[in-house]
Amino acid sequence: MSSKGYLMMDEKKMKRMLSNRESARRSRMKKEKHMKDLNEQIFYFTKKRDEMVLKIEGLVKGHSALEMENIVLRTQKQELAKRLDYAKTVYGWYECDGVSGSPIGVVQEPWLRPFEQQQPSNSMPRFMGFISSK
Repeated sequence: MSSKGYLMMDEKKMKRMLSNRESARRSRMKKEKHMKDLNEQIFYFTKKRDEMVLKIEGLVKGHSALEMENIVLRTQKQELAKRLDYAKTVYGWYECDGVSGSPIGVVQEPWLRPFEQQQPSNSMPRFMGFISSK
């Protein structure tokens, strides 16, 4: 009976060993699958991060360009507002003396009215005079 008991113990021990081996194999396979899934996620999120970085860089460049354009437009707006104020002032001067046509207190600035500039009596420019003097 003692030999039979050892056989039964050996048989139980063998079954337990096989069961433990199978459990360990399943555990290794489960761990391997989990690692594979994690590596796939790393690849996916790395790719997504790179795409987002490129998109952000494009947006930053676009934003910088728009900001520069905005600065230029604001500067132009200020300059145009100054010109408009000056034009309103000049118009007001002309309105003050509408009868005689001469503005009161107007500073003569020829670049404001290029069509009214005095033409020289000689139609040939001065620097051309030395050519035609012979």
